[in-house]
Amino acid sequence: MTTHPRPGAGIDRRALLGLALTGGVLAGCSDGGDPEPATTSSAPAPTTSTPSPTATGTPDADTDPSFVPNGLSSTQRTVYRYGEHYRQVSDLWLPTGERRDVLLVVVHGGGWEAGYDRRDINDLVGDMVGRGYPVLNVDYRGYGDGGGWPSTFTDTATAVDLATVAATQFSLPQDRICLVGHSAGGHLAMWAAARRGLPQGAPGADPRVVPALAASLSGVLHPSVAYGEDANVAGLFGGSPTDVPDRFTIGDPSRRAPYGMPLWAGAGTSDEVVPVSQTEFFCDTVRAAGDTVEEQLVPGANHVAGKDPGGPIVPLFRTWLESRLG
Repeated sequence: MTTHPRPGAGIDRRALLGLALTGGVLAGCSDGGDPEPATTSSAPAPTTSTPSPTATGTPDADTDPSFVPNGLSSTQRTVYRYGEHYRQVSDLWLPTGERRDVLLVVVHGGGWEAGYDRRDINDLVGDMVGRGYPVLNVDYRGYGDGGGWPSTFTDTATAVDLATVAATQFSLPQDRICLVGHSAGGHLAMWAAARRGLPQGAPGADPRVVPALAASLSGVLHPSVAYGEDANVAGLFGGSPTDVPDRFTIGDPSRRAPYGMPLWAGAGTSDEVVPVSQTEFFCDTVRAAGDTVEEQLVPGANHVAGKDPGGPIVPLFRTWLESRLG
């Protein structure tokens, strides 16, 4: 197992994006330089250093087995840190057998809130690694604990860009990267895929990773509309679209088209958390901008189905990914 400290730091050893609707708006979620490698023992892999080793409620990924997806071992994990917070980290999970010639970068949900981390998407990570995909599970600070505008965005950008470090170290393809996220992670994954179109100086501009593909699972893809007065969206952007319009221009995936790569967006028609209209609007918008997008609206599927490998939505994403990259 190998860990990668944040630049200039020593190695320190040491989950439900759903957005719950209240009155039709989101209320909460549930269900530098490159780091240098340093070899560690085969004990559970460390994550990032914590603000305080004894901080109440701060999970210890070194000892907490919930950070290891079902079916995987901590020996399959390589950790890349980019900051002091335990969520400022990307975990690379490698298959034990034959690897597909793809690097999947996964972004978790949780309403962009401080209380949710990369464990939220563990089931999808475990499933995809089990199918031979190398997976980089990226994490970021949520609003209320160092995140919000612009930190959640810059954290996500930095975490995604660590894919170049992982790819170099393990001979993974940098031109066959797919970004995918669920719910609030769908928002951040699509936003990250569009970073090359951001104006100079904007949070996340000048990306090191430009993916070949990008996908959203039940994602919040148009936060400027219908969610603009929601507490979660306001927490992320620091206000409503009326209060901070320039931030929504930068951070709304529907306003970042064209993407210039094949896209996929799936959602359930019975999603009780993120309205299916979010996916519909996004798909209409990117098509109008000239992008190719496969839209999958699954009758009767709910929000959690968007990240459940055994549900009706994820297999459609897998089929699309295999058809594009194998």
